[in-house]
Amino acid sequence: MQSPTSDEGARRAVGKNMSSKWLSIVQNINPRIAFTLAICFMVLWVLSRPLKWVGENIYLICGSSLNSSFQTVAHAKSSLTELINANKNVKEQERTITLLKHKIYILENQSTGYKTLSSILSLKKSLSHRTFAANVIGRSPDNWHKQLIIDKGSSDGIKAGDSVLSNKGIVGQVVDVSNNSSFVQLISDPGFRIGCRLKRANLLGILNGNSNKSGTIQFIPIGSNVRVGDYVVTSGIASGGLPQTYPPNHPIGRISKIGKKKIKNADLYIEVKLNEDLTRTNEVLISSPF
Repeated sequence: MQSPTSDEGARRAVGKNMSSKWLSIVQNINPRIAFTLAICFMVLWVLSRPLKWVGENIYLICGSSLNSSFQTVAHAKSSLTELINANKNVKEQERTITLLKHKIYILENQSTGYKTLSSILSLKKSLSHRTFAANVIGRSPDNWHKQLIIDKGSSDGIKAGDSVLSNKGIVGQVVDVSNNSSFVQLISDPGFRIGCRLKRANLLGILNGNSNKSGTIQFIPIGSNVRVGDYVVTSGIASGGLPQTYPPNHPIGRISKIGKKKIKNADLYIEVKLNEDLTRTNEVLISSPF
C-alpha cells in the first residue's frame, strides 16, 4: 500500500510533465502565425456582434413570416371548409325550394281546377238545356288550332251540333261524335260562325273565328254606336232554321279594335278579344237543346 507522500509525489511529477509539454508547444509556435491567429480572432469577435444582430432579425422576420403564412393557410382552410358546407346547404335549400314550388304548382292547379269545376256547376244550374260536363283530352293533329277532343261521346248522349261552353265564354260546337269521344270545332276557326249581340248598343251581328284569341264581327253598319271595350254576348237566335243551340247572353268577349273597310258604305271592321283562352281550356260544358 502506497503512502500519501508517494501519491502526492506522483501528482507533482505528472503536473511537471504537462507543464513541460505546454511549454514545449508554446516555444514551438511561430510568432507570426500566433499574431495572425490573434488578429483573425479579434476580427471574428468584432464581426460576430453585428452578425448576431442580423441573425436575430432574420430569425424574427422569417419566424413572423412563417407564422403569418401558417395562420393564412389555416384561415384559408377554414374558409374553404365553410364555403363547402355553405355550398352543400345551398344545394339542399335549392332542392327543398324546388320541391315546395312543385307542391305549390300542384296545389294551384288543384285550386284552379276546383274553381273551374265549381263555376261550370253553377253555369250548369243556370241553363235550361241538357248539359254534360267533359274534359279536354287532346287536339286534332290536322286542325290543331281549330279543333279539340273531349272525353264524352254518343254513349253519354252527346250529338253533333251541341254547343260547347265554359264559365268564361263560348268554346265551340260539337261537329263529330264517336262512342266515347267527340270533336269540337273551336270558335277561333275561321269557318266558325255564331250569332252575337253588342250588349251596350244592342246591335246584332255574326262573329267569325280569326285566331286563338280573337274573332271578327260582320254586319255592323258604319256610324253605329260602337266602342272599344264593349261586351259581346251570344244573341240566342238560331240561324238557318235550326233550333237555338247557344244560351242567350252568354259571354263571348270584348271589342278590341274598330276600323273602316276600304269599300265605301261597307260595314265596320270590329275585332273581338275572346274571353276564353282556347289554348288552356281543360274543362267544358256541353249544352244540348235536342
